[in-house]
Amino acid sequence: MSTETNDHPTVAEKYAAAAEATTPLLLFAATSFLSAFLLFQVQLIVNKHILPWFGGSAAVWTTSMLVFQLLLLAGYVYSHLVTTRLPLSRQFILHVGLLSAAVVLIIVLSIAWPSAITPSAAWKPSQTAHQAASVCWIILVSTALPFFVLSTSAPLLQSWFSRLGYGNKAYRLYALSNLGSLLGLLTFPFFLEPALRLKTQGQLWASLFCAFAVACLLCGRRARNYGTTAPAEAQDGARRDAEPVRRRPIHYVLWFLLAACASSLLLATTNLLCQEVITVPLLWVVPLSIYLFSFIVCFDHPRWYQRAIFHPLFIIALFLTCAALHSNQSFLARLISPLLVLFAACMICHGELVRLKPGVQHLTSFYLAISAGGAAGGFFVALVAPHIFTSFAEFELSLALAVVLLVATLFLDRQSWAFSLSFILPVVIVAAGIAIAYGMGLWFPDVAVALNTIRFYPIALLIGTLVGMGALIFGRSSPPDGSPFRFVQILVAAVALGSFAALYFNAQPKPGMVSSTRNFYGVVRVFRDGNAKVLIHGQTTHGAQLDPPDQRVPLTYYGPDSGIGVLLRNHPKRSNWGNALRIGVVGLGVGTLAAYGHPGDSLRFYELDPDVIALSSGEQPTFTYQRDSRASVTNVVGDGRLSLEREEAQNKTRQFDILVLDAFSGDAIPVHLLTREAFETYWKQLESDQGIIAVHITSRHVNLVPVLLGAAQHFQAKSVMTISRGQGLIFDSGWFLMSKDPDSLNIPGLEPITVHYVHSVGPRLWTDDYSDVFRLIY
Repeated sequence: MSTETNDHPTVAEKYAAAAEATTPLLLFAATSFLSAFLLFQVQLIVNKHILPWFGGSAAVWTTSMLVFQLLLLAGYVYSHLVTTRLPLSRQFILHVGLLSAAVVLIIVLSIAWPSAITPSAAWKPSQTAHQAASVCWIILVSTALPFFVLSTSAPLLQSWFSRLGYGNKAYRLYALSNLGSLLGLLTFPFFLEPALRLKTQGQLWASLFCAFAVACLLCGRRARNYGTTAPAEAQDGARRDAEPVRRRPIHYVLWFLLAACASSLLLATTNLLCQEVITVPLLWVVPLSIYLFSFIVCFDHPRWYQRAIFHPLFIIALFLTCAALHSNQSFLARLISPLLVLFAACMICHGELVRLKPGVQHLTSFYLAISAGGAAGGFFVALVAPHIFTSFAEFELSLALAVVLLVATLFLDRQSWAFSLSFILPVVIVAAGIAIAYGMGLWFPDVAVALNTIRFYPIALLIGTLVGMGALIFGRSSPPDGSPFRFVQILVAAVALGSFAALYFNAQPKPGMVSSTRNFYGVVRVFRDGNAKVLIHGQTTHGAQLDPPDQRVPLTYYGPDSGIGVLLRNHPKRSNWGNALRIGVVGLGVGTLAAYGHPGDSLRFYELDPDVIALSSGEQPTFTYQRDSRASVTNVVGDGRLSLEREEAQNKTRQFDILVLDAFSGDAIPVHLLTREAFETYWKQLESDQGIIAVHITSRHVNLVPVLLGAAQHFQAKSVMTISRGQGLIFDSGWFLMSKDPDSLNIPGLEPITVHYVHSVGPRLWTDDYSDVFRLIY
């Protein structure tokens, strides 16, 4: 009898081996995804929580982004030092201590605050100065340690993962983590915000963080134990991936600059869109989603980034963006073209990063350079640019840097298309570009005007001339070293110069601009329009005034036939008894409502932006409504709700007959001014139940009526909505008035109209802990 030895594994053994190989992959993938998801969720939750404390300014987002980028940089520094200086066993022990400290802090803060990442009202800043510093301090106290722990995950987990024998495949975890970031970003406005209160969101986040901490510990334990149990072939593969590669100093510079360019362009585009094109806060999410998407596709596989596609797309999008931003008649083009150029630029920056990425032995230094570049770009846009520019010039500068980097990466790579010997390629590109632009100019008159504004046709003619001259001069000759001349390099240089010229013309002041100032709250410009001066914030007119002798005529949204104009002229206290009115106004504009003041009246304006107050006050104000008013006029610098709450604490209540809320015409809806808690403060500031709250609802993109109806129903107040039609410098305007006394709104001229709900949205009550702007967008 003979016996046979079966050396082949059984089916059960094969399944066991496959499961053993799959388990670490799933564990590391899930942990990377969850850490990135939580990383962006905490930013959105904290930002929404503190936004009312700073008047709803869009600068809160860019400032907090800078803080989070610096914390991310600190996390990458930690990961780099830990993985390069400590053995795996000590890495594991150190990280266990860090995770434990973060979990303990979350438990403590969950007891002290509504949730671990939503500070209590005691942290609300009391002063109006140093807003950026206050934002930074609150974010550091509430989220610094857990965010720092999460920020270490991407490089640290990938380093541990590469030790398991997966080598350079660890870079794909970076794409997965960015997918988690993207989903964390998108699920907030579309799912979490409409469904959960901020306190519940914070509590859910804290629970998921604890789950992440456990998963991270399991990953570290597996990596620590792997060295003695890894199969020989896996160890050989890891050693091959860890073989030293030659790194030049230029690589570090490019890693840093490419990351800095993408980061600065992200924030610059966000500023441009949210304050210059359409100030809907939801657009904070869109540029960041594009930025993260480019990370995902580029780091997933190099095949997704093709220079032949994205280089022409970037140049075309750049010229279209410059043209569109000079055309005020095409809103969609002004919205889409900056997003298109952001996408193309981010694909180029992140695609070139992937081309230049080192082996896994230099993984943490690579991510450290990327993080440092991202923080530098954020620092420039958030802190430097507002102090040295009076416009959003960082957008053009970031695009110019992208052009420089595109050219640099082309000429540093001898295999790029910039070294092609073909003469046909540049000729075809130039001819096609001119033909496309000419055709678009024929079909779309606005495009022709915009292209003329940025001097597109002279620039294109110059490029064509340079290419032709290059053909004549260099076509039949070669340099002394014998290498043939590349015609395409003339095109590269000419297009780069043309791009710089277009960006320069785009950055020039708009015609008719008298002055421009910029601060934490954005850019405020004064324009001359015939015989009138106009105040514009972004794309929204905030008031206008005629030259003498008509300087007292109320214009824009405040004409005599507007809801507020009828109310101030025909208020029962004035028309029946001849008594003076006490009026509070949240939002100054150019102070137009002061034109309705009578002797004995008092008007108190609450304005967040000190630069706006400076235009209407002082010895020689630009706008003189306040100076020329017959009433007593005072200004209070600071957020209207916070200022009223401080006055309430000082027992300055029951001081107004009319309280005007005029902070919504710019479409950047300060949600905190429309919550139940805000209206509780407003009602206390009215002299009696006969007092009236008047809300300006002329918003181009957000329907405020359901929220105001919800507030009126909650406080059992009568409400009237009016819409007046205007002409010239008197605009169409809508006003929503409410009072607890049913007879107070029986004023001639305040005829109510039928309210149409957008998307069948009925009355809804916002609170400080719950709001949903997305459902109210037109």
